This record gives sequence, structure tokens and C-alpha cells, in this order.
Amino acid sequence: MRKKPTADAKKANVPRVGLFFVVDGKPIVDGLPWTEVPSLAGFRTSALGHPEFWARLQQGGVVPQGMPYEDCPRGRVNRFDATGRFTLLADRCIIKSQPMVRKIMAALGLPRGTRVATDSHYKCAECMGKVPTRKQEAEDWDF
Repeated sequence: MRKKPTADAKKANVPRVGLFFVVDGKPIVDGLPWTEVPSLAGFRTSALGHPEFWARLQQGGVVPQGMPYEDCPRGRVNRFDATGRFTLLADRCIIKSQPMVRKIMAALGLPRGTRVATDSHYKCAECMGKVPTRKQEAEDWDF
């Protein structure tokens, strides 16, 4: 006879919304089950911004202290309430690597059919072809 799943097991199967960076070829992901995130204008997304997440990573010694967050490829996952569909928005450096997209999707437990797209807010220094400015920080929340 099968055991009933525990609350933690059920929670583990819930796709998450959140944000991520790719540093030295490795994804660093922060997310919450979409069911725990309040809907805002019909979307569910992390209230945490990339600058705050980056600061936490720096404080924890996960990423280099002197590196601005804008230098790294990054992105975010949202869920649209009307369709129940997830969207992974990311820097094109991430999007062009199917193995990296798969790693991020697996880390967040995203289902097949998740939309994957670029977004003008998520451009690393390499994609911009220059060193980014602090203006990018303000633009990350202008959506």
C-alpha cells in the first residue's frame, strides 16, 4: 500500500517562481513555490530583486565581492494566473544554452511547456558589449 505524500513532498513537487544568476557556468537559483507567492496584477513572481539576491550571495561568499550583479547573466521565472503558464525570462547568454536552461528549469521544478524568452532587463556585460551602468539596477524592476 502506498503512503500518502507528506506536505513537504507535495511542496517539493510544486513549481517555483524566482530568480537566478549564472556564475562561472553554474546556476544560482532562488525560488518559492508559486502557491506561496501572492498574485500581483495576475502574475506571481519573487518579491526579491536581483540586487538584493546578489548582495545576499556576496555576504555568503557565494559570488565575488567586487563584482557588480549586472556583469552576470541572470533571469526570472513568473507564472501567469490566467493561463497557469510559467515563463522563464533570461539573458540571451543563458537562453542560447539548452543545457543551462534545463538546469535552471530543473532547479525550479518547472513543467514542460514553460515559455522561455529573452527580456531587455536581463543583459549581462557581455551581451551589452560594454560594462553596464547602475541604470540597469533600476531597469530590473521596471516591468
